[in-house]
Amino acid sequence: MLEGAQHSVLIVEDERIVARDLQETLVGLGYDAFAIAASSDEAMARATERRPDLVLMDIRIKGGRDGIETATALRKRFDVPIVYLTAHADEATIERARATEPYGYVIKPVNSAELRSAVEVSIYKHGVDRQVRARERWFSTTLRSIADAVVAADSTGRVSFMNAAAEELTGVPQGDALGRPAREVVQLTDPVHPASPIDRALEQRASVTIDRAQLRHVLGTNRLISDSAAPVLDDGQVLGAVMVFRDVTEQEAVKRQLEAADRLAALGTMAAGVAHEVNNPLTVVVANGRFIESELRDVVTELRAGTAVGEPTIRRLEELLEAQQEALSGATRIGRIVSELKALARPSTQSNARADVARAVAWAVRATAHEVRHRAEVSTDVQLVAPVALDETRLGQVLVNLMINAAHAIAPGRVDGNRITVRAVQDREVVVIEVSDSGCGMEQEILGKVFEPFFTTKALGTGTGLGLSITQAIVSSVGGRIEAESQPGRGSVFRLFLPVAVVAQSTPAPAPDPAARRARLLVIDDEELVLRALTRTLKEHDLLCVQSAREALALLARGERFELILSDVMMPDMTGVEFFGELVRAHPDAAARVVFLTGGAISPAVAERLSGLDVLTIEKPFSPEKLREVIRSRLH
Repeated sequence: MLEGAQHSVLIVEDERIVARDLQETLVGLGYDAFAIAASSDEAMARATERRPDLVLMDIRIKGGRDGIETATALRKRFDVPIVYLTAHADEATIERARATEPYGYVIKPVNSAELRSAVEVSIYKHGVDRQVRARERWFSTTLRSIADAVVAADSTGRVSFMNAAAEELTGVPQGDALGRPAREVVQLTDPVHPASPIDRALEQRASVTIDRAQLRHVLGTNRLISDSAAPVLDDGQVLGAVMVFRDVTEQEAVKRQLEAADRLAALGTMAAGVAHEVNNPLTVVVANGRFIESELRDVVTELRAGTAVGEPTIRRLEELLEAQQEALSGATRIGRIVSELKALARPSTQSNARADVARAVAWAVRATAHEVRHRAEVSTDVQLVAPVALDETRLGQVLVNLMINAAHAIAPGRVDGNRITVRAVQDREVVVIEVSDSGCGMEQEILGKVFEPFFTTKALGTGTGLGLSITQAIVSSVGGRIEAESQPGRGSVFRLFLPVAVVAQSTPAPAPDPAARRARLLVIDDEELVLRALTRTLKEHDLLCVQSAREALALLARGERFELILSDVMMPDMTGVEFFGELVRAHPDAAARVVFLTGGAISPAVAERLSGLDVLTIEKPFSPEKLREVIRSRLH
């Protein structure tokens, strides 16, 4: 059997003698020239009866459609390679033929060697092209089927492919995206890397990764994505780039919920000892308050009766002053406890967070005292270290988790024989915080799993297994890391490696005029006792106090003017934030003179709006000195 016998050929030629000659030549070369067609309709009919491996197509044939139109129809319907037969043709005809992407041209009269070469090369090239197209379809189908979004671009950064996931996340159909710059289709908001990942990959000729970035949908909504982009290289030449990204909005929300759950667990840990922590100073406040009330009533009675004696009365007043100082100390202690509880329960929204390590360690030791005091002695060795690039509340949460884990590794009852130690040192741009214990320790197999979510060695119902995994996530979120060492019977050591916070350059504020200046102030608070306390505290100023924001707006509408407005944030009729919004609209000059006073019990909606306002906020309770200093500064 000859080499070409397996290939079938359809001849489309309207000159019968030429067609027969071609058929005989092809058969002689070993091909199956099974049919001859003289027109387009006849060619389509023969191809329908038997699909050929190749079509020899004369450009000029009988009927309403010429060879070029017929070739287009055959390729579209049967995916068959076309070799044109031509004796001569004008430039326009050649251009039309070229547009159909033929696999070859054979010039009449036909030379058998040239014919065989054209047929073999065309059939081989068509087979290769078919494999390439099949592979491309496979890759395209695969890329369209995967859950991650994929965007490919050419060497100029223009989109050449998008899968369905990318279309859904961006809101841009592939048909609209093809040929457009990738940065216009995949619109990211990333303050650290404003350039498009694809543009960066092409420019740097290297892979780039973005952990978190905001992707803008065409409808205006934003989704949080994690992405990477890499250049497509061939022998060192950049052919384009591909970007793969996924929607992590829900994942991030779940992570935040887990963090909040862990924060509430830490809050519960601290709350377990709050009754003792609060009741002691509260006893001091109440007892001294009652004593001061009783004694002052007696002194006032004696002074009115004229029976008060100088030195004894002075001694009684001195004792009252001492009791007042103790009550104030107890109240300050209660305020600190409430502030710590509030800080732990409320996640920070600071973008340039920084934590004082010594203060966070001291807070964690106090927060876990009730868990630790029956198990071990606690010692701290915190050297003078720089603030770390982590919100202080979250650092406290991390340290509480580590302290609780250390305490639970030690059986209660042998306090003198056990120790939990917290150390902190600075090594250049990294602060290392170490929490070690003399507890039971862990096997290496268990140690390798302690950072896995929901892994716990505690009894059912006594641990969630989230503490250390969330601790690791918090530390990793700022570019830090956590390491653990442990040996059975010899205790455990957990080390935090945290980057030092970048010190922001700021312009020092001008020093306020130390001389007190009497000013007219408007104070808004729905608590009458707070208004009375502020009136006594700020006797050096002219105060006008109201119990609602609407009363304040009415005063301003009547033309009343104030040099400063002190407003509570949470009020029943109209919040301080809503009041501020009304001022911005109707009295912008007064809005610039607002200072917020807040007790911290703020709804999430108000907290979000408050964070977006450029208004000074003072947390209650505040000292008279701090309030006067703020007023002096603002008046200056």
